[in-house]
Amino acid sequence: MNASSTPISMLSAVEIRAALKGLFLLLRFDAGFVNWFDRSPAGARRSFRLMLPLLPLTIARLFMVVDAAPDVSPIIVATSVVTYYVLGWIAFPLLLILVGRALEREPQAIGALSAYNWLGFTLSIAAFVLALLGLSEALREIADFLLMALVLASLVYEAFLLNTLTGIGYFGAGLLAVIDYIVAQSLLIVLLIAPKIMIPVA
Repeated sequence: MNASSTPISMLSAVEIRAALKGLFLLLRFDAGFVNWFDRSPAGARRSFRLMLPLLPLTIARLFMVVDAAPDVSPIIVATSVVTYYVLGWIAFPLLLILVGRALEREPQAIGALSAYNWLGFTLSIAAFVLALLGLSEALREIADFLLMALVLASLVYEAFLLNTLTGIGYFGAGLLAVIDYIVAQSLLIVLLIAPKIMIPVA
């Protein structure tokens, strides 16, 4: 798919429909999903626009599991949360590009970013729905189980995505998927919990 004529500042309706078709194929482990994402550098940059609609859902989900420490300034809390969110979006893509450069597969790594961001966007919405489900005492155990299943599924789908788009093999792709998960959890701990800006909800 070539959406190079679309302004970088927006995602077109055509691009969104194509991405949804690609996601449908990806969830079926159909390698044809690659044809429905813009794998150009411009397409990769445009896919980061997904940060904006996902921001309120991510913050809402974050405050379901942690709360602001009572003695911390709201400005510090807001700054730390935004920093956590932005780094959560760019840390692994930067790592993927560096790995791709080291393996002489930088164009393939960049080409994987649009599909990667769309997959992450979809999984984040699913995680938010499960977090809402977990607010009910009666459904909490089911929600926790489904959330664990979602995490495992996300690793499998991400490994499939990365292997298909970069050709680094399933072992390398699986390792990168695990590293991605570890990085995301580490950002939460290092930026918010360890400095006691946020505290886990009892």
